Amino acid sequence: MSDISPDAVQVRITPDGICFIDEEYFTPPPGVSLNEAVLAHLQLEAAALEMPIRAVIQDEQAQYTTVIQVNTDGTSDPLDSKAQVPAAPSLPQTPASPTHLPVQQLQTVDPVPPDRPYEPLPEPYRGRLVAICATANQNLFTEAARDADQLLTELSAQFGPSHLYTLAAGLVRGDIAWLDQDFRYGLQSWVFMARTWHVHLGPQHSTTVRAVGNALGCWRRLQPAEARELAPYVVAFLRNVSFPDGEAAMRTINRRVQRITLAN
Repeated sequence: MSDISPDAVQVRITPDGICFIDEEYFTPPPGVSLNEAVLAHLQLEAAALEMPIRAVIQDEQAQYTTVIQVNTDGTSDPLDSKAQVPAAPSLPQTPASPTHLPVQQLQTVDPVPPDRPYEPLPEPYRGRLVAICATANQNLFTEAARDADQLLTELSAQFGPSHLYTLAAGLVRGDIAWLDQDFRYGLQSWVFMARTWHVHLGPQHSTTVRAVGNALGCWRRLQPAEARELAPYVVAFLRNVSFPDGEAAMRTINRRVQRITLAN
Protein backbone atom coordinates (compact mmCIF):
# COMPACT_ATOMS: atom_id res chain seq x y z
CA MET A 1 0.00 0.00 0.00
CA SER A 2 1.44 3.42 -0.94
CA ASP A 3 -1.14 5.95 0.28
CA ILE A 4 -0.44 7.99 3.40
CA SER A 5 -2.53 7.15 6.45
CA PRO A 6 -5.19 9.89 6.65
CA ASP A 7 -5.03 10.29 10.43
CA ALA A 8 -1.92 12.10 11.63
CA VAL A 9 -0.38 10.76 14.82
CA GLN A 10 -0.24 13.47 17.50
CA VAL A 11 2.96 13.50 19.56
CA ARG A 12 3.14 15.94 22.49
CA ILE A 13 6.06 16.41 24.87
CA THR A 14 5.15 18.56 27.85
CA PRO A 15 7.50 21.15 29.41
CA ASP A 16 8.45 18.63 32.12
CA GLY A 17 9.34 15.96 29.56
CA ILE A 18 6.21 13.76 29.72
CA CYS A 19 5.26 12.33 26.33
CA PHE A 20 1.80 11.56 24.97
CA ILE A 21 1.11 9.84 21.63
CA ASP A 22 -2.48 10.29 20.47
CA GLU A 23 -3.32 11.40 24.03
CA GLU A 24 -1.87 8.17 25.46
CA TYR A 25 0.90 8.32 28.05
CA PHE A 26 4.13 7.05 26.44
CA THR A 27 7.29 6.06 28.24
CA PRO A 28 10.53 4.91 26.60
CA PRO A 29 12.02 1.55 27.53
CA PRO A 30 15.12 1.42 29.75
CA GLY A 31 18.28 2.62 28.03
CA VAL A 32 16.47 4.28 25.10
CA SER A 33 16.08 8.05 24.76
CA LEU A 34 12.63 9.57 24.32
CA ASN A 35 13.38 10.73 20.77
CA GLU A 36 14.58 7.27 19.74
CA ALA A 37 11.59 5.57 21.38
CA VAL A 38 9.08 7.92 19.71
CA LEU A 39 10.69 7.43 16.30
CA ALA A 40 10.78 3.64 16.81
CA HIS A 41 7.09 3.73 17.73
CA LEU A 42 6.25 5.66 14.55
CA GLN A 43 8.36 3.29 12.44
CA LEU A 44 6.55 0.29 13.90
CA GLU A 45 3.19 1.94 13.29
CA ALA A 46 4.05 2.61 9.63
CA ALA A 47 5.32 -0.96 9.19
CA ALA A 48 2.20 -2.41 10.83
CA LEU A 49 -0.11 -0.39 8.59
CA GLU A 50 2.07 -1.02 5.52
CA MET A 51 1.72 2.63 4.57
CA PRO A 52 3.51 5.90 5.43
CA ILE A 53 2.09 7.87 8.35
CA ARG A 54 2.16 11.56 9.21
CA ALA A 55 3.08 12.69 12.71
CA VAL A 56 2.63 16.13 14.24
CA ILE A 57 5.31 16.55 16.91
CA GLN A 58 4.75 19.30 19.46
CA ASP A 59 7.73 19.59 21.78
CA GLU A 60 6.88 22.09 24.51
CA GLN A 61 10.31 21.61 26.08
CA ALA A 62 12.20 22.68 22.95
CA GLN A 63 9.34 25.02 21.93
CA TYR A 64 8.81 23.79 18.41
CA THR A 65 6.21 21.96 16.35
CA THR A 66 6.96 19.99 13.22
CA VAL A 67 5.23 17.53 10.90
CA ILE A 68 7.04 14.49 9.54
CA GLN A 69 6.22 11.54 7.35
CA VAL A 70 7.49 8.16 8.50
CA ASN A 71 7.82 5.63 5.70
CA THR A 72 7.46 1.87 5.81
CA ASP A 73 11.22 1.39 5.27
CA GLY A 74 12.00 3.32 8.45
CA THR A 75 13.03 6.59 6.81
CA SER A 76 11.35 9.87 7.73
CA ASP A 77 10.96 13.22 5.96
CA PRO A 78 9.86 16.67 7.19
CA LEU A 79 6.54 17.82 5.69
CA ASP A 80 6.19 21.28 7.21
CA SER A 81 8.97 23.55 5.98
CA LYS A 82 7.51 26.48 7.93
CA ALA A 83 7.54 24.75 11.30
CA GLN A 84 9.78 26.14 14.00
CA VAL A 85 12.35 23.38 14.20
CA PRO A 86 15.61 23.56 16.16
CA ALA A 87 18.87 23.64 14.25
CA ALA A 88 19.46 19.92 14.72
CA PRO A 89 16.05 18.27 15.06
CA SER A 90 16.13 14.80 16.55
CA LEU A 91 13.26 13.14 14.75
CA PRO A 92 13.00 14.19 11.07
CA GLN A 93 15.11 12.68 8.29
CA THR A 94 16.65 9.53 9.69
CA PRO A 95 18.46 6.96 7.55
CA ALA A 96 16.78 3.76 6.52
CA SER A 97 16.90 1.16 9.29
CA PRO A 98 15.03 -1.92 10.47
CA THR A 99 11.73 -1.10 12.14
CA HIS A 100 12.61 -2.96 15.33
CA LEU A 101 12.76 -1.06 18.61
CA PRO A 102 16.34 0.19 19.07
CA VAL A 103 17.92 -1.26 22.19
CA GLN A 104 21.04 0.37 23.57
CA GLN A 105 23.52 -1.20 25.94
CA LEU A 106 22.67 0.00 29.44
CA GLN A 107 25.51 1.72 31.21
CA THR A 108 24.53 0.92 34.79
CA VAL A 109 24.52 -2.38 36.65
CA ASP A 110 20.92 -1.89 37.71
CA PRO A 111 18.46 -0.97 34.92
CA VAL A 112 15.68 -0.43 37.44
CA PRO A 113 15.18 3.28 38.17
CA PRO A 114 15.99 4.13 41.81
CA ASP A 115 12.46 5.36 42.57
CA ARG A 116 11.01 1.89 42.07
CA PRO A 117 10.30 -0.27 45.16
CA TYR A 118 13.58 -2.16 44.87
CA GLU A 119 15.84 -1.36 47.81
CA PRO A 120 13.84 -3.26 50.50
CA LEU A 121 14.46 -6.63 48.78
CA PRO A 122 16.43 -8.67 51.36
CA GLU A 123 19.49 -10.79 50.74
CA PRO A 124 20.17 -13.18 49.15
CA TYR A 125 17.40 -12.11 46.75
CA ARG A 126 18.73 -8.61 46.21
CA GLY A 127 22.14 -9.91 45.18
CA ARG A 128 20.56 -12.37 42.79
CA LEU A 129 18.44 -9.63 41.26
CA VAL A 130 21.50 -7.42 40.75
CA ALA A 131 23.24 -10.35 39.04
CA ILE A 132 20.21 -10.85 36.78
CA CYS A 133 20.38 -7.17 35.78
CA ALA A 134 24.09 -7.54 35.00
CA THR A 135 23.33 -10.56 32.80
CA ALA A 136 20.65 -8.61 30.93
CA ASN A 137 23.09 -5.73 30.43
CA GLN A 138 25.29 -8.14 28.47
CA ASN A 139 22.32 -8.76 26.15
CA LEU A 140 22.05 -12.33 27.49
CA PHE A 141 18.29 -12.04 27.68
CA THR A 142 17.50 -15.79 27.61
CA GLU A 143 19.76 -16.43 30.59
CA ALA A 144 18.52 -13.33 32.44
CA ALA A 145 14.87 -14.30 31.84
CA ARG A 146 15.53 -17.85 33.05
CA ASP A 147 17.18 -16.64 36.27
CA ALA A 148 14.48 -14.01 36.83
CA ASP A 149 11.73 -16.60 36.39
CA GLN A 150 13.42 -18.87 38.92
CA LEU A 151 13.70 -16.00 41.39
CA LEU A 152 10.05 -15.07 40.84
CA THR A 153 9.01 -18.68 41.47
CA GLU A 154 10.88 -18.74 44.78
CA LEU A 155 9.61 -15.35 45.92
CA SER A 156 6.03 -16.24 44.97
CA ALA A 157 6.23 -19.50 46.92
CA GLN A 158 7.70 -17.86 50.01
CA PHE A 159 5.93 -14.49 50.10
CA GLY A 160 3.07 -14.71 47.58
CA PRO A 161 2.76 -13.47 43.98
CA SER A 162 1.52 -10.00 45.01
CA HIS A 163 4.10 -9.35 47.74
CA LEU A 164 6.30 -6.28 47.32
CA TYR A 165 9.41 -8.46 47.13
CA THR A 166 7.93 -10.50 44.29
CA LEU A 167 6.84 -7.35 42.47
CA ALA A 168 10.35 -5.86 42.77
CA ALA A 169 11.69 -8.87 40.86
CA GLY A 170 8.72 -8.69 38.49
CA LEU A 171 9.70 -5.15 37.50
CA VAL A 172 13.11 -6.42 36.40
CA ARG A 173 11.52 -9.34 34.53
CA GLY A 174 9.27 -6.87 32.73
CA ASP A 175 12.30 -4.80 31.71
CA ILE A 176 14.02 -7.93 30.37
CA ALA A 177 10.96 -8.80 28.28
CA TRP A 178 10.91 -5.27 26.86
CA LEU A 179 14.62 -5.28 26.03
CA ASP A 180 14.25 -8.72 24.42
CA GLN A 181 11.25 -7.44 22.44
CA ASP A 182 9.09 -10.18 23.95
CA PHE A 183 6.15 -7.82 23.95
CA ARG A 184 3.40 -10.40 24.46
CA TYR A 185 4.99 -11.64 27.68
CA GLY A 186 5.80 -8.06 28.64
CA LEU A 187 2.17 -7.03 28.18
CA GLN A 188 0.89 -9.79 30.43
CA SER A 189 3.61 -9.11 33.00
CA TRP A 190 3.01 -5.35 33.17
CA VAL A 191 -0.77 -5.82 33.30
CA PHE A 192 -0.40 -8.09 36.34
CA MET A 193 1.97 -5.65 38.04
CA ALA A 194 -0.19 -2.63 37.23
CA ARG A 195 -3.23 -4.32 38.77
CA THR A 196 -1.28 -5.20 41.89
CA TRP A 197 0.45 -1.82 42.26
CA HIS A 198 -2.97 -0.25 41.81
CA VAL A 199 -4.08 -2.11 44.95
CA HIS A 200 -0.89 -1.41 46.92
CA LEU A 201 -0.22 2.19 45.92
CA GLY A 202 -3.31 3.57 44.16
CA PRO A 203 -3.87 4.81 40.59
CA GLN A 204 -1.87 8.04 40.82
CA HIS A 205 1.40 6.62 42.12
CA SER A 206 4.28 6.87 39.64
CA THR A 207 4.97 3.13 39.88
CA THR A 208 1.37 2.30 38.96
CA VAL A 209 1.33 4.83 36.12
CA ARG A 210 4.63 3.50 34.78
CA ALA A 211 3.37 -0.09 34.84
CA VAL A 212 0.20 0.86 32.96
CA GLY A 213 2.22 2.87 30.46
CA ASN A 214 4.61 -0.03 29.89
CA ALA A 215 1.70 -2.45 29.39
CA LEU A 216 0.24 -0.14 26.74
CA GLY A 217 3.67 0.30 25.19
CA CYS A 218 4.06 -3.47 24.86
CA TRP A 219 0.64 -3.77 23.20
CA ARG A 220 1.48 -1.04 20.71
CA ARG A 221 4.61 -2.93 19.68
CA LEU A 222 2.83 -6.23 19.03
CA GLN A 223 2.50 -7.40 15.46
CA PRO A 224 -0.87 -6.36 13.95
CA ALA A 225 -2.55 -9.76 14.30
CA GLU A 226 -1.52 -10.11 17.94
CA ALA A 227 -2.47 -6.51 18.69
CA ARG A 228 -5.96 -7.03 17.31
CA GLU A 229 -6.30 -10.35 19.17
CA LEU A 230 -5.28 -8.85 22.52
CA ALA A 231 -7.07 -5.50 22.17
CA PRO A 232 -10.16 -6.67 24.16
CA TYR A 233 -7.83 -7.90 26.93
CA VAL A 234 -6.15 -4.48 27.15
CA VAL A 235 -9.45 -2.57 27.03
CA ALA A 236 -10.85 -4.74 29.83
CA PHE A 237 -7.69 -4.06 31.85
CA LEU A 238 -8.07 -0.29 31.42
CA ARG A 239 -11.71 -0.48 32.48
CA ASN A 240 -10.78 -2.32 35.67
CA VAL A 241 -7.79 -0.19 36.62
CA SER A 242 -8.48 3.53 36.88
CA PHE A 243 -5.69 5.41 35.19
CA PRO A 244 -5.15 9.05 34.16
CA ASP A 245 -6.34 9.49 30.56
CA GLY A 246 -7.58 5.89 30.47
CA GLU A 247 -10.47 6.81 28.17
CA ALA A 248 -8.08 8.48 25.73
CA ALA A 249 -5.90 5.35 25.79
CA MET A 250 -8.91 3.18 24.92
CA ARG A 251 -9.76 5.48 22.01
CA THR A 252 -6.20 5.11 20.77
CA ILE A 253 -6.46 1.32 20.98
CA ASN A 254 -9.70 1.36 19.03
CA ARG A 255 -8.15 3.61 16.36
CA ARG A 256 -5.19 1.28 15.91
CA VAL A 257 -7.45 -1.76 15.64
CA GLN A 258 -9.47 0.08 12.99
CA ARG A 259 -6.29 0.95 11.09
CA ILE A 260 -5.10 -2.67 11.23
CA THR A 261 -8.49 -3.86 9.96
CA LEU A 262 -8.43 -1.36 7.09
CA ALA A 263 -4.86 -2.29 6.19
CA ASN A 264 -5.88 -5.92 5.87
